[in-house]
Amino acid sequence: MMSMLRKLSSGVATAALLLLALSPAASAGTSARPQASSGPRLTFDEQTFDFDKMYQEDTLTHEFKFRNTGNAPLIIEKIIITCGCAAALPPQRETAPGATSTIKVTFRAGRMRDKVTKHLYVDSNDPVEPRVTLTFTGVIKREVDIIPSGVFLASVKVGETIERDLLIRPVDVKTFHLSDVTTDHQAVHASDPEPINDKLGGYRLKVRFGPVAKPERINAHVFVRTDLEHAKLLRIPIYGKVTDQQPPAPPPPAR
Repeated sequence: MMSMLRKLSSGVATAALLLLALSPAASAGTSARPQASSGPRLTFDEQTFDFDKMYQEDTLTHEFKFRNTGNAPLIIEKIIITCGCAAALPPQRETAPGATSTIKVTFRAGRMRDKVTKHLYVDSNDPVEPRVTLTFTGVIKREVDIIPSGVFLASVKVGETIERDLLIRPVDVKTFHLSDVTTDHQAVHASDPEPINDKLGGYRLKVRFGPVAKPERINAHVFVRTDLEHAKLLRIPIYGKVTDQQPPAPPPPAR
């Protein structure tokens, strides 16, 4: 009798293992995505837009088209921006089953450069995939280089004057011209552009900051107008702080 019970138990276990192995979830592996029997589904025609190339300071707009492939109204709840982008919600709050709509995204290159990949995230009431990632990718070219890209004044004393040189060099153009140099801070002064007579070419700007009568944080710019096609106005940041105390002296060298 005990022998028969052991054989029966073994047979049941074998059958259970066989059924488990043949089930769809097991055959798909652990990476199988859960399926919703009902509800909205957010399906994009494309999730990555390759803009190929654009220039610094340029702006482009792209529309990501999507469809509700589910059987209930789809709602785009929010769009999370983590790049130089601005995104508009769809024109209507709800997208009916089978209907299509778009998310319009404006991408600003700013001072980015070379190969870039930027993401934004779309949250919806899709029960299977509540967040979808949309991607902008491509190469951002530059007509000129600003060296350094800005002026950082770590700590300027009240009454002190600091001077820095900026070089504006051609990259994707042979020649260019600068004009109308202005600033947005009364303590920031910039010289007229001075041509650089070497094999690289370009211009030199002398920037002077100060004196300032009281402590403050510096968040200023030098603006330079150009005849460049893609960068008609260069914005050069000037940042740091003014303090009324002498910065601490560095420690003496170890003996």
